Amino acid sequence: MRGMTMHRIGGATSAWIVALWLLLSLPALAATLDARLDRNRISEGETVMLMLSTSGDSDGAPDLAPLLQDFDVLNRSQSSSFSMINGRTRSSREWQVVLAPKRAGTLTVPALHMGAVSSRPLTLEVLPPGQADPNGPPQPVRIETEATPERPYVQGKVVYTVRVLTRVPLRQPQLTEPVAAGAIVERLGDERQYESQRDGQTYHVIERRYALFPQRSGTLEIEAPVLSAQVAEPGKSRNSLRDRMFGGDPFAGMGSMFEQLRPLRLRGRSLTLEVQPQPAGSPSPWLPAESLTLNETWAPNPPTFRVGEPVTRTVVITAQGVTASQLPDLSGRLAADGISAYPDQPLSETRADGDTLVAQKVLRSALVPSVAGELELPAIEVTWWDSDSGQARTARLPARTIEVAPAPPGAASPPPASPARGMPSRTADEPVTERPAVSVQAAADGTAAGPVVGIAGLWPYLAVLFGLAWLVTLLLWWRARSRRPAGTEPQPAARTAPRTVAGASLAGFERACRANDPRAARSALLAWAAARWPHDPPQRLEQLAQRLGTDAVPLVHEMDRHLYADGAGGWDGAQAWQGFEPLLERAQRDQRVRHDRDALPPLYPRDA
Repeated sequence: MRGMTMHRIGGATSAWIVALWLLLSLPALAATLDARLDRNRISEGETVMLMLSTSGDSDGAPDLAPLLQDFDVLNRSQSSSFSMINGRTRSSREWQVVLAPKRAGTLTVPALHMGAVSSRPLTLEVLPPGQADPNGPPQPVRIETEATPERPYVQGKVVYTVRVLTRVPLRQPQLTEPVAAGAIVERLGDERQYESQRDGQTYHVIERRYALFPQRSGTLEIEAPVLSAQVAEPGKSRNSLRDRMFGGDPFAGMGSMFEQLRPLRLRGRSLTLEVQPQPAGSPSPWLPAESLTLNETWAPNPPTFRVGEPVTRTVVITAQGVTASQLPDLSGRLAADGISAYPDQPLSETRADGDTLVAQKVLRSALVPSVAGELELPAIEVTWWDSDSGQARTARLPARTIEVAPAPPGAASPPPASPARGMPSRTADEPVTERPAVSVQAAADGTAAGPVVGIAGLWPYLAVLFGLAWLVTLLLWWRARSRRPAGTEPQPAARTAPRTVAGASLAGFERACRANDPRAARSALLAWAAARWPHDPPQRLEQLAQRLGTDAVPLVHEMDRHLYADGAGGWDGAQAWQGFEPLLERAQRDQRVRHDRDALPPLYPRDA
């Protein structure tokens, strides 16, 4: 009897234990974590949606860290729902995770854990770029890349093209710029948009083109472009395809309020080029281009050369398939024997023209002859490499023989061209002609004793005579200065016969103003400034205006405006001369005052 009682107690206890275990494990049995993909096969660069859902009582969120090995997590969202059926409450939660595969091939979405529950692994097949799924629908968005030529020369031009093809509207699209280590990248024109057929489907194409200039030979890798955007779910918009592309529809934003968007990140194809080195025997400096020309213009045209008067020469170098920074500097090739060159700052420009770049460098220089007669301007040559034909070519401005007229009557010959202005200096091998000097040793030996003794005997009398002459000259200068009426100024330098290069240039500036020729006036004005400040000549009109004062600023701006205007004419040179004349006169007067101040000591030194 007692045994039966103990057996019943033990059975009841076991039943209670089993019931308690079932009660405690009921939430765990009820909670599950389901996982599924919206697609099982995609192309590399596309995104896939991973959906995780759980029902029952569960806390926390799935741990997504295992996904990071093969995927980038672009976005995640969460939603919850509750329902009550027959007095029972049922809850569920769902997570949507947008994944971007890091590589092509067969990838595994690993099991994800959330507390005591976990999902099952999933398999995703990622096709290489450009390989579409034969059993799936056409790709809604794709990227094409190409580069030509595939074997460029170092520093040669490569045309790189990126096309985004889409059959669905894209919201907030962003396309990365080309990245190529060791290459200079320039944009070619504006973005193009058009329609095109691919695999029997009509795509809207957005095309961008770039010019790449590899700076070293060897392998050049252009990184794959990446497109980031928001894609509307299909069937949610009724607008036309063209109006919806890249914000083409002004009311597209209203429709997107009712659309469910998903992020898109699409990666294109990277490209690898083999860059050829500079060919053996090619010209140096190395300049690969598609074409290159040299041109020149003169002001006045035809040019008339006269000693001390400037003539403007403009040399223009134009090339295709290069940037302006690659063009050579021709400033040092403009001067010649007997001619000084005062070049302006070169004007450089690079612009897109179809599938290529056009670079141009403009160099204006004032040429001032220093001797009369027949002179020769040397030829100017630029050797470059024709990247299309693979051979060296030379662009050339031929040598020019000019006839230089003497300076006007009363004008002194200007000093010869300085080596700093591009003139050849005397070399060490050239003979040096010097005046014979009296040898000290010869005087000691008696060979020149007579002249030396004679001069030594006259020296005291000469010293007294020179001193009296200096005092008389000083007295006459003081009397002339005291008798000058107040306000009397010297005659304007421009109205007197030019005595120096500065005077001749100033006369040329006045003639150019009278002829309403802003280019010739500019060259003459800079030539005058170079003679006025020989150690630090201003290179541009703006620099000259700073030295002449604020009154010169509007005059310079007016001249510049007509210099670079599309049409010729319209510049009032006579009015410009009236404005410039007192400023130039003041600059020359200041120079004379400083010269006199340095040459003549003060009558009453402060230290005395």
